[in-house]
Amino acid sequence: MKKLALLATTAAFVGLSAIAQAAPTTIITWAQNATGNTVTAAANGGNTQTSLVGSDVAITVSGYDNGVATPFQAFLNLTATSTGAATLIGGDDIRQAFAGTFTITSGAGGGGINYLSGTFSDIALAGSRISGPAGGFQVSLIASDPPGTVNLTSDEIPTAKLQDPSAIGFTFTALSSAFNICGSTICSFTASVSGNASSSQVAVPAPAGLAFLGLGLLGLAVVRRKVAA
Repeated sequence: MKKLALLATTAAFVGLSAIAQAAPTTIITWAQNATGNTVTAAANGGNTQTSLVGSDVAITVSGYDNGVATPFQAFLNLTATSTGAATLIGGDDIRQAFAGTFTITSGAGGGGINYLSGTFSDIALAGSRISGPAGGFQVSLIASDPPGTVNLTSDEIPTAKLQDPSAIGFTFTALSSAFNICGSTICSFTASVSGNASSSQVAVPAPAGLAFLGLGLLGLAVVRRKVAA
């Protein structure tokens, strides 16, 4: 009896998993229009915290998961603040945790159509303090949920397509100064920006998943009848 109950419960859980899970897909990809730097990273006076700001950055959205033709123009607003000390890893790589918000909208100041916006925490700004082959520095600001927290909203993309696992990433290039640590935080710099985001869609129930769910529920019903008898 216990084995039958266990098999029935397992079948039900397998069915629910087939219904609920879906692989993450890229929902938006963008890059700035300007040739100069548009994002500023500023360390505070005591070199204990760094803030990142990009205000009304004109961008081109090259990929968007809502059926609208791309490319199209939009505005990016980004605000993030470090939430821990910068760490040097392996002698060359630097990592620091950040939290903040972003909006990608049709109008300046976060107005108009909300193509995608959200909040994030436990996001890592990471890169190497050794310049690349072309003599430039590039760093990435990336968060994923799990293990961090990423909350996404949109006027265009259905909520069902904005489920976890989800991620948001910003790539900063053409840094105005070497990527390094000042005091206990990342040193100030300006940079160009591009990025993308991904999320998971609530899956449409697959026939196999429904079959397992049905068998599981039927099995549980049988077990209950036998126990009642």
